Amino acid sequence: GWVNEVDALPDEQSVGLQQDIQPVKLVLLKLRKPAYKLIHSTTLLLPAWHKILIDLHMSVTNMPRDVSTRWNLTFDMLEYALVHREAIDTVTQRRELGLRKFELGDHEWEIVEQLRDILKLTDSSEVYRIAMVLHPHHKLSYFKSAGWEDDWISTAEALVHDEFERSY
Repeated sequence: GWVNEVDALPDEQSVGLQQDIQPVKLVLLKLRKPAYKLIHSTTLLLPAWHKILIDLHMSVTNMPRDVSTRWNLTFDMLEYALVHREAIDTVTQRRELGLRKFELGDHEWEIVEQLRDILKLTDSSEVYRIAMVLHPHHKLSYFKSAGWEDDWISTAEALVHDEFERSY
């Protein structure tokens, strides 16, 4: 089953870790909440968001919602946020929209960029590829539907076989 390594840390280290990751959690919250609110406020926030995008000469799109049941949505949300930073800043700065508490400061935008860069690496890691192949829902079909080239898919499959042979 699932093992929470944080539970095994001494209290002092656990508290320190929680304090260290708090800014990252806050940044993710400040992006997740507006994404949800924009989509669910079809009469106020969503039209305002679309108008902001149009005014900025951007395609009218909705911010991806980061949900735990879909792989890579945190990365997608962060990538989208960086591309649409000006629009996100605008929508959170408009007092009448009630999203000011989700406004990101410059340091928080740096965290968004750093976290996106870290998550970008997961797609190319061996562990990620093995996990996707072994995932009961995805198997190799994930790579096909994601548009991976055939030789990349073969490499992912070979990684699983090699790891299995080496470890079991």
